[in-house]
Amino acid sequence: MKREAVARACVGMTVLLFPYAGVYSILPLSALFLMERGVRVLAASLAFLLTLSFALEATSFHLPLYLVAVSFVAPTFGALVSDRFKDLAKSLAYLATTTALGYVAILWTTLPPALGAGPALGAGIEPERILFLATLGGLSGAFLHTASTSRDFAVPFGSCMVMWLFCFDYPLPDLQYMAGIYLFALALGIGAYRMKAADAEAVISEVIICLLVIFFADIFWFLLLLSFYLLGSGFTRYKYAKKQELRIAQARGGVRGYKNVYSNSLVPLAMAVLYGVYGSDLFAFAFLGSVATATGDTLASEIGETARSKPKMITNLRSVEPGVDGGVTLLGEAASLFGALFTGGLAIATGMAGCGGFAAALLGGFLGTNFDSLLGATLQSRGLLSNNGVNLFATLFGALVGAAVWAII
Repeated sequence: MKREAVARACVGMTVLLFPYAGVYSILPLSALFLMERGVRVLAASLAFLLTLSFALEATSFHLPLYLVAVSFVAPTFGALVSDRFKDLAKSLAYLATTTALGYVAILWTTLPPALGAGPALGAGIEPERILFLATLGGLSGAFLHTASTSRDFAVPFGSCMVMWLFCFDYPLPDLQYMAGIYLFALALGIGAYRMKAADAEAVISEVIICLLVIFFADIFWFLLLLSFYLLGSGFTRYKYAKKQELRIAQARGGVRGYKNVYSNSLVPLAMAVLYGVYGSDLFAFAFLGSVATATGDTLASEIGETARSKPKMITNLRSVEPGVDGGVTLLGEAASLFGALFTGGLAIATGMAGCGGFAAALLGGFLGTNFDSLLGATLQSRGLLSNNGVNLFATLFGALVGAAVWAII
């Protein structure tokens, strides 16, 4: 084993000192910082998180030490084990290692303290919450390990912040149900990867979104998002050869990346979490508007680009070439309307919403899709927004339309 790998393993094993040494666990980190150059960024990052945890102990912004413990596991043992694999197998190995050892790390860190080590932060934490937080740490760590070029900084900070964001007291399902949801999410992700609908980073991103939406809202909420993923993937390949001829086809054969996943799913995810916390139907209507926008916009783009007639610029109705930002066609408008109708109809079929929710999906999806085109014709064409940025703001607009429908009704 290389010297850097040994040093990285030693950094991870520092967690064993937490119940006894507390903040003084920084001392061996400092020694490793001086001894091995390859782990200096990692040691410094983890030392800062450890110091921050103890500095915030007496404040309302309390950062539990057991979350920092998982942040030690992810970039050390998770990285060491996953480096033997490639692509999705690499991410899954990272996830499994971090989740399993993270679970143990939380249990170990919440042991009764030794003399002078201070209180056991998070003592008595229930098994469901331990599994939830360890899995979140594993998922966020696996994503950042593949997506970031500054892993030793991004992984510990990113995974810790994600776990910290969701460590508030919220009722979770029992362990058996949680395990079933995890397997369901992973099966969907692996299926999308094998069908070449998503790359490894997108798969991990979709699993994160799946878990959070189901835990904070309901599985039927995720089914609406899943319908968007399936329709988007399917219609990306619709007349793909023709799109290639026109040079407007999606890159990489239509394989979606994490930027596409998050730009279309962040707003629906936020609405699902807010619904779980506050329980207001406002967020359900906003969720429907945002998902309908994502679905309608994807169908409008993928189907509308194959129209026989030339697109018209949405701002002045002048003819433009296919693929030009802000161009719309009657076929594309019909496709966006179908996507919005499909989302609203599925919401009614699953019992998630009634006629009011259907109206929120219909109006939010159709208006949100055209708002996307408007942003494309103005901000995106001038280089002020990327396509992913346009998608994010369009889904936010669709959510606002859905919320407005709720307010009117």
